Amino acid sequence: MKKILIIVTIVLVIFSFSVNVFADYSFLSLQSNAAIEQFKEKYRVKEIVSEEERGFIWAVILPKNDGIEEEEIKETIYNDETGEFEAIYNFTHITIFNAQGPTRVIYGSAAKFHPYDQPKLTFLFDS
Repeated sequence: MKKILIIVTIVLVIFSFSVNVFADYSFLSLQSNAAIEQFKEKYRVKEIVSEEERGFIWAVILPKNDGIEEEEIKETIYNDETGEFEAIYNFTHITIFNAQGPTRVIYGSAAKFHPYDQPKLTFLFDS
């Protein structure tokens, strides 16, 4: 009796692992997934990309909004330990008015070569 119980347990464990390997975790239909992608594209109004010679540093995917202002800012970076001048870096300040969805920042392949080049985002809403 013990041998049968052990064999059944082993078979169930192997079966559960094999089911997990081939399982499809997408609980939505293909039509639902396509509708979600269309919904995302509907609110993706503009994509702002910062590029350098080695690839793109970052991209900001903006939602539907009432306006965008971009401004290049030069900022001096000082060493935290010594307080001495390190370098001057350019930052992109992006102001988004009445954003109606999520904003996403994606960092690209050149981000490791330009660690201080970051977008600075400001959101303004009418109250």
